[in-house]
Formats: sequence, structure tokens, C-alpha cells
Amino acid sequence: MKLIRAEITGFGKYRQQVISFEAQNQLLFGPNEIGKSTLYQFIQCMLFGFPPRRTRQKDYTPKDGTAFGGKLWLAFPGVGEVYLERYKQVDRGRVKVRLGEQVGGEKLWKDLLQGLTPALFSEVFTFQQEQLSQLDHLQEEEMQQVLLSLGITGSRQLMEQGQQYQKENQKNFRPKGQRLPLNEGLGQWQTLQYRIQEKEAAEDRVQELLANRQTSREQLATRRKEQRALKAALSQAKEQELHWQQYEEWQTLKSLKQSELALTPEQVQALEGVYQQYQGLTAQLKQIEEDYYQAKEAETVTPQYEFYLQHEGVIKSLLKQQVKGVRLTDEFHRSMARQDQLLGEINDLETQYGWQLPSVETVSLKELDDLSQKLGQIQEQLQENQLQQKWLSTEVTAGESAQASSAGASNEDEASDKTSFNRQKPSLTLISLALAAVFLLLGIFVLPQFKAILGIAAIACGIGGALWEYHQRQQTALKQGAMAKRGPVATPRNSQEQLARLQEQAEQLRVRQDQLAESLHQALGGRKIAAWSDFPDYQSDYHRYYQSLLDLDQVTADLQTQDEAYGALLQEFDFLSNWLPLQELDLVGRFETLQQFDQKLTRQKQLQGQQKTTLLADQRKEMLTKINQLAENSQDLLQQTGVNSLGEVPGRIQQAQGQAKQMQRLEELTKILTPLYPEPVAAGSLGVKIARLQGQLNELETTETTLLEQTQRQDLELEALAKDGTLDELRQEQADLEEFLGQQLIDWGARKVAGAALQDLATDLSEQQLPQLLQQAGHYLQILTNGKYHTLYFEEGQLVLQGAQEMGIQELSTGTKDQLIMALRFGYLHLQKKNLCPVIIDDGWLNYDSQRKRQLAQLLAEIGQKYQVICLSSDREMVSYYQDFKQPVQSLASIV
Repeated sequence: MKLIRAEITGFGKYRQQVISFEAQNQLLFGPNEIGKSTLYQFIQCMLFGFPPRRTRQKDYTPKDGTAFGGKLWLAFPGVGEVYLERYKQVDRGRVKVRLGEQVGGEKLWKDLLQGLTPALFSEVFTFQQEQLSQLDHLQEEEMQQVLLSLGITGSRQLMEQGQQYQKENQKNFRPKGQRLPLNEGLGQWQTLQYRIQEKEAAEDRVQELLANRQTSREQLATRRKEQRALKAALSQAKEQELHWQQYEEWQTLKSLKQSELALTPEQVQALEGVYQQYQGLTAQLKQIEEDYYQAKEAETVTPQYEFYLQHEGVIKSLLKQQVKGVRLTDEFHRSMARQDQLLGEINDLETQYGWQLPSVETVSLKELDDLSQKLGQIQEQLQENQLQQKWLSTEVTAGESAQASSAGASNEDEASDKTSFNRQKPSLTLISLALAAVFLLLGIFVLPQFKAILGIAAIACGIGGALWEYHQRQQTALKQGAMAKRGPVATPRNSQEQLARLQEQAEQLRVRQDQLAESLHQALGGRKIAAWSDFPDYQSDYHRYYQSLLDLDQVTADLQTQDEAYGALLQEFDFLSNWLPLQELDLVGRFETLQQFDQKLTRQKQLQGQQKTTLLADQRKEMLTKINQLAENSQDLLQQTGVNSLGEVPGRIQQAQGQAKQMQRLEELTKILTPLYPEPVAAGSLGVKIARLQGQLNELETTETTLLEQTQRQDLELEALAKDGTLDELRQEQADLEEFLGQQLIDWGARKVAGAALQDLATDLSEQQLPQLLQQAGHYLQILTNGKYHTLYFEEGQLVLQGAQEMGIQELSTGTKDQLIMALRFGYLHLQKKNLCPVIIDDGWLNYDSQRKRQLAQLLAEIGQKYQVICLSSDREMVSYYQDFKQPVQSLASIV
């Protein structure tokens, strides 16, 4: 496999960059922090997937929202060019592979890698400075184990097969095991022996139980019929008691005598028309009288009028700010109400959870969200674990019956499970999204003053719906995966082992959950979460608590600004304190009082110098004449409707309308209550009737419970006797078990012998290829040391270097040790039968002087004839050596 081109969409500091690779040896040069190690991590993520996020590990996720991942083009011998892409947010970071017209996923990619694993990639095909200082594999036995683990000797399959035989044997039998197949089979054989001996004693009990069960069932049916009749009577009595107030109102309305002076719609309309004319004439008369008395006062100049004339301009200017004053008062009251609301919400949350934060600066919302997200992930894993445990427990219980059932019945049950499972629909998600939309619309168009609270509610609904949808999908994927992997019916023995592992994993998750909960408790203070089912409410409440603290700070600042403006506007009324009663009034009241004062004296100013009292007196007399004339013309209508004067018309109309409403209410109650009260009911009788019926019902329920328990005990005893089987069945079961145990013991012994033979054969193969590794590594070491050392061999289990003189590895300098490790790593690559992956070196020569660097460049040029070698370095000296050996150099500074 060779790299052709990398297209990085977003990874660390890279954004939309394309990097091409040569087919042989090459140097990617750039200064520190240019992104060399980031490029190495990108290649590793593309090949093997995104690693789980850890606290102390560098996070390469883009912070600007760019898609996390990219694309890679590779060439495989005998296959051709392969394109793959992987994005963290797409399909959970799974790979997408295109090989010609063929498109596949993880399975196709795993086949193309031909056994290349992240560990093999890191230990053999990549060179980093910290790896070159490791001397753990320089002993003879350790180097043989490395050869075996890499599969170089060809014996890896032998070792794996031998280990597989050993694992299968351990799954079937252990000397001190209890739940393994062979152990359980032997225990079952002993149990059958006891049951065969006990079976001959109990047969007559079955007939007696059948007769008693039939009698109990007949009695139970009779009691249930009586119970249904009592429940119907009790329900009707309780319904009558619930509507008793309406019943009393119904009886009262039926006993009332309707007035003979009821008004027709025409009379009501005529009265309303007359009264409307009367109101108009009365209002005109009142205005004329006010003008008359003001005209009388205008004939003399008062001190109040002189003050008005002196300050008329100031008063008019002040009245122009009335709208501003009303708006400021309204805003102040709304802010006060909002402050009280926020204080109430904060106090409720602090009382409920025991939180006590003096301000929002004392806690980081991002830290709380991170802790909550981790807790949510732990809870999802626990739910998945519990679901698997539940399924495995069912498999253990139904293991024997499932093995005895036919293959067709199993397939039908499995299909039924899948069908019922697929019918579930995430309706709660749609409800949450609809609520979020409603809250947003209310906050924007209907209640803008509460837009912050409604916005938080909309966000909470959206997050809840998304979490529910994610949870449903997780559950669906888990169940479908479990059914897909289920295959043939699992034996109780295998399921029990898996159940034990799941319980251990669940315990570890709970410990992690408690640790995260303690961190969350330390961050917020207060009481701990009582139950993990309340955690979504807890998370939503601390978001609301945090937002309420922010809103309270803002509202308090707004109130201070409004209070200052309010006080400044109040001070402008100080010059009126001796003429108007303003001390006890708020800003709106002062404006209203000043406006009345201005209107009064403005009218007085208009009337000053004009004698209108005589004219107004004549108008008053004329208006009184019109009112009297209207009363005379309406006298017949007033007598017909029972009204003494025009002023009594509103009361008479209201009385008639009240009578009509009573009649309408009587008709409504008659329709509702006639079916419920077929006969008259006396006050106080319902309570006695309900108590009597309830007592009878309780007695019947007690009798029913006793009969039901008796029937269940009889059913259980019959079922136990039926399950125990006949004597012939038990003996046949014993014979089958003995046949099964015999075959299992033969298979167990065969696997035991074969595993030991394969292990010995694999060890012999690794010892044969170790000299080839040392010979090739000596050749590479000769190039790196410029002929100083040329041979490697083991003496008493220790590695020795031979050149002008013999040297042990403990006597070597740091640079020579690095050269030795690198020579051995390249030796492993030479013995590798397949060119699985390019060689990537990230500044692996920090301990090298100029001569060693030049020799390394010479060696990489030779290695590059067989392998694709990618060197990542910030060393300018290596650039010149690569150019001396005519090897390609690419500058990362021109790309990033």
C-alpha cells in the first residue's frame, strides 16, 4: 500500500489543504508548529478511525465548525487506486471506501488492510524519537516474540489456532468451574439420578388439584360478576356526589317563579335607543354647566391663574414628556415584576437543589455541560448494558426450551420480535420540536418581555427531543445488532459468561458515573442527584438557574438606569409643589394632575374677557326642556316595561337579561342532570349509599383476592408437577446427557493435544528466522555507522555488535543506540512478506550529528527503492542531504 494524495477538510490547523506523496523516499520539510505531527495523526485517523477523546490527549477537532476529517487516495498492489473518506460527524466516523465501481465500508477496508492494525502501524511502520530510545526488544526471547506478533515467520496462524483450541477448552471445562458446559453437564447427570429415585412417589396429587382448581374458578367468576354490578352502582353514586352543587342549582331554578314583566327583544331595543338619547342630552347638559361655572370664575383673576400665566411655557413643555413618563413607568414596573419573577425562580431552584452561587462568574457553563455530556454518555452505555443483560438473562432462562424447539419456530419468533420492534415510532421527538416552535413564536410575537425564558424553554425542548431521538436510535441499533448477531439459539453456558462480563462492565460504568456526579456536585454545590432518572430535569434546571442569574444581573442594571431617569423626571415637577397636590402621586399621576390643571386654566384663559354666562344659561334651560320632552314622549314605553324614569332603564334591561340567563341555565342543567338523577335524591343520602356500596365492594375484592391466590397456587403446583416429567422421560434424558458428555470429553481432549503441538511448531519457526533478521539489520547498521559496525549476534541471550571491536548494547552511545533500533526496525520491514504500509518517520534523528544524518539519508534512499518512505522534519540540514542523494523534498510552508 502506498499513499498518493491527502485532502484535509478540517484537522487541527489544516483547512482544505491537499498534499501529494511520492511513490518512493521523500522529505516533507517545515518549521516547528507547521503541522508535521498533525499530518501524521491525520493519516493514522484516516487509516484506523478517530480515537476516543481523552482529557490529556491533544484534540484536533476544528474549533470553527469545519467538518472534522478528510479524504485519502492510496495504491494497492494488484488492486489499483483506492479512495477513502472519513468524517467524525458522518456515520459516527466510519470509513467510506471506493474501489473502481465498488463502494464499501469498514469490512471492505479491513480486507484491503490485510491484517494491518494500529499497533502494528505504530510499532513497525512509524519512527518517532521516543520509540527509538526503547531497548525492551533487544533480548533474544523478546525479539522472537516480536517476530511472532508481526506474523513474519508465517507461524502466527499456528499460534492463533493453538490459542483458539485452549480458549474453547476453557469455555467447556475447568477443574473448579461451576457454570461451564462440561461442569454443568456432570452436575445435571447427578441431579437426574436423584429425580429418578424421587419420581415414583407422587402421582395422585394431580387429580386432586385439577378438581379443586375447577371449583375455585367457578367461585371466582361469580364474585367478579357481582363486583362489576357493585362498581357500576358505586360509580353512579360518586358521579351524583360530584355534581351535587349543580343538582341543587337545578332544583332551585325549577322552583323559581318567572316574572310576568319579561321584556321582548323589541322592547329591549327601544329602551336602549331612548336611554342612548337620554345619555347624550345629559352629557351635553353637564358640559354646559361646567362651562357656565368656569365663565363665572373667569370674571376675576386668581393667584393660581397668575401663576399659570407666568409658567405656561414650562408647563406645556413638561406635558410634552408625558408619553416618555408613561413609557418609563411601564418599563420600571415590568422590570420590577421581572426581577421578582427571577428571584422567585432562583430561590425555588436553590431550595430544590441546595445551589448557592453568588454570581455567574463563579462557575463555567462549558465545564458543567462537559460533565453533563459525559454523564449522558455513561447513562447511555449503562442502558445499552442493561438491555444486553436483559436479553442474555432471557437466553439463559429459555436456553433448553429454545434448543428443543424447531428451527422454523425460532425464525418465526425472531421475525415477530423484529416486526414489533420496528413498529415503535419516536412520537416524543415530534412533540418536543413542536413545543420548541411554539415557545419561539410566543417569545417573538406574543410575549416579547419573556423572550429569554421562552427561548430557554424552546432550547430545552429541542435538546430533549434530540436526546430522545438519539436514545431511540441507539436502542434500535442495539436491538437490531443483537438480533443480527444472535444466529442460532445461544446455550445457557455461553450466555452466562457474557452476562458476567456485562455485569462487571456495568459496575465499572457506575463507578465512573459516581465520579462524574461528584465532580458536578463539587462544581455546583448543593445536594446530589437522588435518582439518575431525574438527571435530564437536573441538567435543564441548572441551565435555567445559570440563565436566571445572568438575566437578574441585566434586570438589576436596567432598574438602576430607569430609577435614575425616573428621579430626574420627578424633579422637574418641584416648581408646582405649592400649587398642586403632587407629593403622594407617582409620575403618571403627576402628569394627569398637571394635564387637568392645564386644561382648566387654558379654558379659563379663553373665556377671560368674554361674558358668556347669559348664553350658557339659555343653553342650559333649552337642554333641560329637551330632556323633559324626551321623558314625556317615552312615557308609554316606560309604563309597558315597568320603568318609572329614564335613569332606571339600565337596571330594568339588566334584570330582563338576568331572567333570560336563568332560563338558559335551567335548560342546560336539565339536559345534563336528567340522565344522572332519574329519581329525586335527598341531601346526605349519597354519602351513606357510597359508604355501603364501598364496603360491599371491599368484601368482594377480598374474597376475589383469596380465590385468585388459591387458583394461582394450584396452577403453579400443577405446572411444577407437569415440568417434572415422567419416569421414562427422565431416564431418556439421562441417556441423552451421557451421550452428549461422552462426545464433549472426546473433543476436549483432542483440542488439548492439538493446541500444544501447534504452539511448539510456531516457536520453532520463529527461531529459524531470527538469524535472517540479524543479518539484514547488520547490513543496515553498517550503512548507518559508515562501516563501524557490520554484524549482529546473540551471546548468552544478549545482543552484541561486531566491527573493529565487539560492543554490548549497554556500552553504546545514545546516537548509536538510536541507529541500532532503527536498523532492527528496518530489518523487521525487510522480512515482512507484504508491503502493508508506507514508512513514516517524524524527526527520528534528534541525537544524530551531521555524519549520522548523512548516513541516514543514504539508507532511506536505499529503503525507498522497495518501500514508500515519508520523512517529516524541521531539520534544514536533512534537506541538503536529500538533495545530495537526489531524493524529492516538499515544503509544507507552501501548502499550509
